[in-house]
Amino acid sequence: MAPISTITILAPGLKTIHKAPYPSISPSNPPLNQSGRTVLLTGGATGIGYAIGQSFIQAHAAKLIIIGRRQNVLDEAVKTLTAHAQSLNSPTTILSRSLDASDHEAVSTLWSSFKSEGIVIDVLVLNHAVPGPVKNFMETDLFEIWKIFEINSRSILDFTQQFYNQGADKKKYLVNVSTSALHNLRTEATQIPTYGLTKGAALLITQQIANHVSSDKLQVVSFHPGGVLTESARKAGVDEGMYDWDDVKLPGNFAVWAATDEAEFLHGRWVAAHWDVDELRGRELRERLAGDQNFLRMGVYGVESIA
Repeated sequence: MAPISTITILAPGLKTIHKAPYPSISPSNPPLNQSGRTVLLTGGATGIGYAIGQSFIQAHAAKLIIIGRRQNVLDEAVKTLTAHAQSLNSPTTILSRSLDASDHEAVSTLWSSFKSEGIVIDVLVLNHAVPGPVKNFMETDLFEIWKIFEINSRSILDFTQQFYNQGADKKKYLVNVSTSALHNLRTEATQIPTYGLTKGAALLITQQIANHVSSDKLQVVSFHPGGVLTESARKAGVDEGMYDWDDVKLPGNFAVWAATDEAEFLHGRWVAAHWDVDELRGRELRERLAGDQNFLRMGVYGVESIA
């Protein structure tokens, strides 16, 4: 496999690329504190999801509930995350629930159980996804592609509807872990087209939700986690020499920042974890965001409405 060249991206007006955590997104920062909040994290037992869980623990979330399909992997993650919390003197309680995110009945049962147990989710981090087959659409069975849609796209709407409709009268935070593969469709993403397609649909879902729900009720931020050499990437044949990999703590910490009011100006937008948040909220970018409703959003560009 050839070296990877298109994971790191930059938006106009930004200059700094981060490869590791930095002070502005540190979970130890008081403005990023998650005290009193319950966080539901899908795909939270391994890789980037696990790092996100560690960061919410560092930010002193009251409760962290991780979702995954394999109970033994979840059990090990709860054990090690609990030890992590103890080492930081963090009050976070870590729990797990095993389910297939694409199973609507199981998802409905999950949220019903939260209601019966008096659990209200304050932050929902959607990190689950599958890459799909390494072949083009014409070589792939229709129903195999559709199953990836159910996992990577439909379940995003399912979880978000359940989250929003809990009934609690306070602001909620939705963090959607996205990917650069949804727009790099002529590069490495050509090897896994179903992934880019379905993650693009997921982004459009969250973008449309943000169009209809104000950020003071449900704040929606989507982000590309960057280039992280996870175990799943290794299994796909990727290794250390193919890219200048990012520290997994970078997207972990960025997810915490995205779940705070500091990121409210990005409601409905797509950003990358390796972008500098101080540059993002600087005057130049703020003016661009205010004046261009299409900036950092998914759509068709090169046309304009005239009537």
